[in-house]
Amino acid sequence: MIESSDHREKTNGTRSKMIFFLETIHEHALAIDFAMFVVIWIVQVIVYPSFLFLEPKSFQEWHTCYCGRISYFVLPLMIMQVLETVSSCFFVGTESEWFRLAGVLLAWMVTFLHSAPLHKKLSLNGKVDGDIKSLLRGNLLRSIAWTLVFFVSFWNY
Repeated sequence: MIESSDHREKTNGTRSKMIFFLETIHEHALAIDFAMFVVIWIVQVIVYPSFLFLEPKSFQEWHTCYCGRISYFVLPLMIMQVLETVSSCFFVGTESEWFRLAGVLLAWMVTFLHSAPLHKKLSLNGKVDGDIKSLLRGNLLRSIAWTLVFFVSFWNY
């Protein structure tokens, strides 16, 4: 099959943009990993424990607001981080890159299988101390995973 030059130029242009994007986030991997490290420990040490001190009548409203606001900071970082670690495994392929990917995937699993359902439950049902403590325990695992990812990224730098 013969490709038209117009199609080939569009494909090469898209490929060039994707390569540029992946190279850019790869160059900033340490900053992305550091940002996740800082955010997750602020959440672990300050934000989630403060949930235990909120009044039950104001908890539900604040928690829903918090979830909406924090996602603007965390989701872009998480997406860039997973794109960078997957592409690094594909293009670089060192053991440390695979270890970083394992840490990121562990953090994602805990996020979407444990933390997100608990946040939804807290937003719907209001303050339940047992759910908040479970959130803290699960977040500790995410904190450790993202800390290891950052340390490996720092080591590679």
